[in-house]
Amino acid sequence: MISHNFIANHHQGFTLIEIIVSLLVISVALGAVIATTGNSVKHGSHIKEKTIALWVAQNAIAEISIKNKWPSSDIKSHKSIMAGKHWFIKSDIKQTPDKNIRRMDLSVYSDEKTEDKVLSLTTYILKPPGF
Repeated sequence: MISHNFIANHHQGFTLIEIIVSLLVISVALGAVIATTGNSVKHGSHIKEKTIALWVAQNAIAEISIKNKWPSSDIKSHKSIMAGKHWFIKSDIKQTPDKNIRRMDLSVYSDEKTEDKVLSLTTYILKPPGF
């Protein structure tokens, strides 16, 4: 006959295998949490950069509207500062089949060599009255 004390003493703690398995499960779970957090931070900064680049492009379009001039068909480059950072803009203005409309393709870069394109935007410019 098995003693009741023997059964009670036998189940008092965890075995080394159980501890190792539980630590393995915890480490895999923590690794997944850390990877997810890192990706969230990376994507958040990418979205912030894209948003600021969009504002830069929209400002370039607004500047053309404010000048109330009919821009010539050519490629122009200039830079702008927004959110404490220098942005480099290329605008390619082309004639369309309609003589009263021009197409403007804007590209916003984060580097002066214009290798790291952050955003491209296309808009159409109507000929101002009186031109």
